[in-house]
Amino acid sequence: MTHSLHREGKLESLEKDYAVFIYPARGYNYKGCAPRVRRLVEIVYQVGPANMIATTLRRNLYSGVRPEEVLESIREGVRVFSVFDSAEKIKKLLALFKDADQGISIVVSGLIDRVRDMAAEVGLDPHTINVSIGIHGNTDRLPPPEIRQFTTMCGHGMVSPLLVRDTIRKVKTGKVDSWNGSLTLAKPCSCGIYNPLRSRELLEEMIPIYTVSRM
Repeated sequence: MTHSLHREGKLESLEKDYAVFIYPARGYNYKGCAPRVRRLVEIVYQVGPANMIATTLRRNLYSGVRPEEVLESIREGVRVFSVFDSAEKIKKLLALFKDADQGISIVVSGLIDRVRDMAAEVGLDPHTINVSIGIHGNTDRLPPPEIRQFTTMCGHGMVSPLLVRDTIRKVKTGKVDSWNGSLTLAKPCSCGIYNPLRSRELLEEMIPIYTVSRM
């Protein structure tokens, strides 16, 4: 999976942003995988994700869906996408996944040196590594970097730059607080890896320097 590789931002911000996928493979561990995936999702809840979606429901952590509903929805072939806000949580998650030994593919996206170090610390050797080589082409048509650090948190590009700007304006003018503004940005993300905890911090960083020309 590569749609989680293109997240942008400052190093200190990306150190609080790691996507984790639970991914059964057709022809290998797809049949009969539901109980094993369910156990891994229980571990995800135990560690505490910043956001999460199971493909059976497509409802993120802030939609009102209960953990019991997610766990009950898991069936053969389900994939689960999640995001965490600290390296400490990822290290704990990987250690628990290793101990559970469910035989399901796990994908971790984040700062590559951090991910490799954490994997080594818990005794895991990555099978494959994918690396983003950046954005090429007519990059002048892209929104500026300070907006892309929000939009690239959704791997399918469902968070509009216009929505980001509107949310910044509403937080700046006191119409919403930074947390509810961050949840507004997380709603369109269909893959469950928009990190509203990181997003809230980014909003709070931008408010003092952002100029509002209309209310």
